Amino acid sequence: MTVAMRDEVRLGVIVPSVNSVVEAWYPRVVPDRVSVHFARMLMPAGTSPERIIEMDRTDGVRSIHQLASCRPHAIAYGCTASSIVQGHAFDAHLREEIRQIAGVPGTSATNSIFAACVALGMKRVTAISPYVQEVDAAEHRFFAEGGVETIAGACLGISDGFRLAEPTPAEILNFALGAWDPASDGMIIACLNFRSHPIIDELEARIGKPVVTSTQATLWHVLRLAGIATPIPGYGRLLREH
Repeated sequence: MTVAMRDEVRLGVIVPSVNSVVEAWYPRVVPDRVSVHFARMLMPAGTSPERIIEMDRTDGVRSIHQLASCRPHAIAYGCTASSIVQGHAFDAHLREEIRQIAGVPGTSATNSIFAACVALGMKRVTAISPYVQEVDAAEHRFFAEGGVETIAGACLGISDGFRLAEPTPAEILNFALGAWDPASDGMIIACLNFRSHPIIDELEARIGKPVVTSTQATLWHVLRLAGIATPIPGYGRLLREH
């Protein structure tokens, strides 16, 4: 059921401590009377699978408890790589932990991407990321196991979690266009610490297909889980039309 906008709606979002992108963006674009509340997990130096797992095990559940205390209407676990390196069983368990601890619907970045792909009819994609090759390859396997085939892709090989946010939107746009395969149903741009959201509209116009980013899809899905269906223009078909 859609929540009446006269009610205050609180969204909870968990991010790695290195993230400097979504905490600034989400509060600026959510509809009136929707607030966004963040919990941060300490990310050790580097973005290796081992460090990502360490972060999840040390601070993941603690962050869910922190957000539960402000009584959100839905919670998003905002780290794409966490699910990619630990698999679909981890992702499902994570969402169930959110439901059990906070008593509200929960999503992850990857769960949000899959939901977005269903909404947009994307089954064969071009996928790009800022990640190192090991994590990027794991991402493609993860997508395939979830029914989304990567037919083209590229990664930037950034190993420092904070530096994932360094590429400019213009650089990301050029990188995306260079990787694009017209046989794709659309494009996925992974990572919530990647400044991909400002170029979604232009990229969709250039390739003529939908674009799903971790940043945009996670916001879209947590809003929908909280009962908010207000369109948000400027960031692609997903937030504007679905």
